[in-house]
This record gives sequence, structure tokens and C-alpha cells, in this order.
Amino acid sequence: MSTAEVSIVRCTTYNQEGLFVKVKQAVELIGGLDKFIKPGSKVLLKPNLLMAIEPEAAITTHPEFIRSVIRLLKEINCKIHLGDGPSVFGENSDDILKVYEQTGIKKIADEEKVELVIFNKRFMHSYFPLTTWVKECDYVINLPKFKTHSFMLLTGAIKNLFGLVPGTFKLECHKNYFQQEKFAGVLLDIYQAVKPALTIVDGISAIEGNGPATSGKRRDLGFILAGADSVAIDVIMAKIMHIHPDYIFTNKEAARRKLGNTDLNNIEIKGEKLSSCIIADFKLPDVSLKQVLVNKFPGFVANVLKKLITIQPLVDSDLCRLCEACVKNCPQKTMSVQEGKLVIDYAQCISCFCCQEACPHGAIAIKKSFLAKVLGI
Repeated sequence: MSTAEVSIVRCTTYNQEGLFVKVKQAVELIGGLDKFIKPGSKVLLKPNLLMAIEPEAAITTHPEFIRSVIRLLKEINCKIHLGDGPSVFGENSDDILKVYEQTGIKKIADEEKVELVIFNKRFMHSYFPLTTWVKECDYVINLPKFKTHSFMLLTGAIKNLFGLVPGTFKLECHKNYFQQEKFAGVLLDIYQAVKPALTIVDGISAIEGNGPATSGKRRDLGFILAGADSVAIDVIMAKIMHIHPDYIFTNKEAARRKLGNTDLNNIEIKGEKLSSCIIADFKLPDVSLKQVLVNKFPGFVANVLKKLITIQPLVDSDLCRLCEACVKNCPQKTMSVQEGKLVIDYAQCISCFCCQEACPHGAIAIKKSFLAKVLGI
């Protein structure tokens, strides 16, 4: 297998003048933009725009980060389209426009004269739909945010492409593939279908803990990563998080499929030395701590622990505002408002944590079994 190149560049600012230089450096370290994108081509930029929230929350790809990539593409005269299909907003285009407005993306698109698109048309690829913009553009550039994810541990280069699946089919995926290993397979199927030409990660500010949304905590990391191999990028992100790359479900499935580079020996780091970028105290999601612990034991013991260590969503009534974002985005329809309170039917709950991801108020906490507490998870 050929070697994958991943660049790591330090950057601590979203000030456009300094940021543009750093983004350009990250791309030039791996060969320059025209190595991946033909001049004059039509390009779709796919950031992570999870919800309508200000960029300072670090939950979405920062608008100035996106502006830097737009300006790089303008240097080679590309026609640029910008959009996402936030998983928490089904098919309501008014809500998506609100996301574009509050995250600062609309302002950037207007100022840079870039077309902001909505994923309201689709085509079927195998068993899942994709936005038609994937076919209408020559290239897709993937612009993920560096964030933890309570269900998948990491939402990085591979997971970010899930937003190219339009409408409510995302909820069907969570419902039908609720085991993490199977959901990882879906994400990799999407990656293989989309084949992004380039991935540039906004890791200047990140989310750690119970990400990817308001239940996580912002942490300023000061990194930009870039590469053509999204699998290799996720491997490097895992190392920065100070965990074994195999703990990321998509990495493990990619290794099984021999897709991309999961072996560090086949990944060439450009720019910063990886050893100097590892965050020893990076906080993982509570659910992922269970997975890390279970992985330390042989098969039989691991299977027993999986059953005894349970971690489920729990409503924090003090923070809950009964906006029902979680109710609308629960694949199993296990959440409801009863007598002025949000209630979870745990008999039907599959612990996908879509509720936590959708909550704009950080009101979905964690309910742990006795053993989970004893083991310090």
C-alpha cells in the first residue's frame, strides 16, 4: 500500500490574515492544492455545521477557516459551492438556513460570493441516498471539526461525510445500524461513495468530553490537519487524542477492509512532529471510556463487561427547556414530554445519543450503571 501524507500545522488564531497562511501551508506540505483539485473545476465544500450555534462554541467548522479554503480555491479559479445537511434538521430548509445564519457561514458565502446550497435533492447510491451536489461537482473537499462523539468516539474526517446524506435517512441509519461497528460500516460505505479529494481539519478549537455538541467542552488545540486519505487523518487524530487508533470504530473497520492507511508506518507526517502534538489529558466521552476499558480484556470477559457496564442518556431537568429537539431526532421515538417533563423509555432506548447530539442546551447527561461508576467511567 502506498504511503499517505498528513500535514500537521500549528495555528492558534481565526484571524483571517494569519489563518490563511497556515491553511495554505498545511495544503502545500502535502503537495499543494492543484495536486488534488484541477484548476477551474467545480468544488463542493462540506464543513461540519451540526446546529444553529455561534462559531465560538467550537461545535461547527469556523467560518473563517472555511473562508481560507475558499480563497485557496479562488487562486486556481474554481467554482465553489458550500453546504451541509445537519443531522438534527431533517428536511426543513428554514431550519437549515438558520444554521447557515447563526454559524456565520451565510456571511462568509455572501462576502466571498460563493453559492450556499441546500441538500434538498438526492440520488440513491446502493442502500443510502446522497445529495445530488456530490454528482454535480467535480470534487468534494471535506472540512471537519475536531470533536469527540459519544457514540462513535470521534467525529472527524470519515464521520463528517454523513452530512452528505440528506433528510431523515440519517435517523434510519441510527435505528437500523445501532451497533457501533455496523454504523462504522455505513460511514465507510459513504466515504467510498463520495471519495473526497482533500480533507482539511479545523482543530484550532475542538470539543472534548461528551461531544459532539453542547454536552462536550471546548478545548483550544491549535492544530490544522490536511491530507487526501481521510482514514489516515482519523488515525492521526486518534493519536493526538492519546488513544490507540483502533479504538475509533471507523479506523478498525477500515483496517478490516484494507481501506486507506491505518498503519502509522505507512503514514508520513509533514510539518509538526506527531510526538509533540499528543494531548495526554484529552478528555474522552464517557461512553468511549467503556469501550477503551473493554478493549483491554479478552473476548469472553469483554462480552460480559459490555452487558454489565451500561451508559445511557439522562435528562438534566434543570437545563432542559422542552424544545423537543431530542424528541424529533430520536430514531426509536423513545423520548416524549409528559406532564411538563421530558421522559425517556429506557426499554426502547438504543443509546445512540442522537438526543445528546441534537440538544442545543446541554441538557442530556449520562446515566451509568453501578459497575460503570465503580470502574471510574
